[in-house]
Amino acid sequence: MIKLVFLLLYFSNTSHAEDQDLCKYFKYCGGSSRKSSQSLPSSASAGNLNPGNISSVKGLGIETLYQPKNPLTFAIVTGNGRIGALVSPTLENSFFGNRSIEIDELLLARKLNKIQYENKKINLAIGAKILDKKNIGLDIGVSVKRNPQIKKINPGVGLSARFSFLNFGAYFYQDDVKVDLGNYVNPYTNILYSTTHQGTTYQEKFSVETYTVGTKIKSLSLDYGLIKTRYKFYQESTRISLYSSSYSYNSFLFNLALRKEDSPNLDFENGLMVIKRKKADIYYGAQYLVNHSIVVGLQYNNFLLHEWSATLTIFI
Repeated sequence: MIKLVFLLLYFSNTSHAEDQDLCKYFKYCGGSSRKSSQSLPSSASAGNLNPGNISSVKGLGIETLYQPKNPLTFAIVTGNGRIGALVSPTLENSFFGNRSIEIDELLLARKLNKIQYENKKINLAIGAKILDKKNIGLDIGVSVKRNPQIKKINPGVGLSARFSFLNFGAYFYQDDVKVDLGNYVNPYTNILYSTTHQGTTYQEKFSVETYTVGTKIKSLSLDYGLIKTRYKFYQESTRISLYSSSYSYNSFLFNLALRKEDSPNLDFENGLMVIKRKKADIYYGAQYLVNHSIVVGLQYNNFLLHEWSATLTIFI
């Protein structure tokens, strides 16, 4: 991993000057128009991590993602260069998202069959530029999330800043979840969830904290993100660390990321559930700029299923 970062640093200093102009076309899929989280592969992933990240969007873009056995997903971004908006599914239980409550046996079945986490929540985010100078910048963002099962609005507020060569971000939001407990057993206590929670369904409202820090060196972007959540459903909190990078070269954008999760959720080895708090996953992908309006891409492990998926971004 370290050798790869140094290799990318070397190429970022030797790439053509014209590569820097691609950032304005890759603005919907990991470009440098954001104050923070510049290395994330799409505006949907960056906007879900912090709504302040979409303030610089200019125009209209549609992001689509296809993975076999699963529905086609869509995200829409638009803006005038100072105020941007995003409408997208939330990215829970995916590589760049929070880990939500899920019965471990159902998670095992999803992984074995490469089925995405069923999530009907919608995220609406708006970001706006407050300050945009040469060595300093400040954006703010707000979001609302709605779970159709619970039908309540959950607000959030984010801050994205740039000072010299560093960028920072912080995002705080509320969310909720509803789980069908069925006849599933808690693997830690060997007691039925329905007995512990006195019902066949469980509902909870929770808060999430997200922090990011990163930098950009010519064509190379590096970021670190931390997602913190405390659920009543579990006895211990959840912490997710994201180490992400992106590199643009000619008409290509490459992404590489590492996710380290510390959570009560079980891990899976050789198709079996294993009690293991610390888990690690890797993500990589490549995108190609077909022209100034179309970007196609291929990515691995976006949904934490060790799967391949294809992306298409169209913007005007």
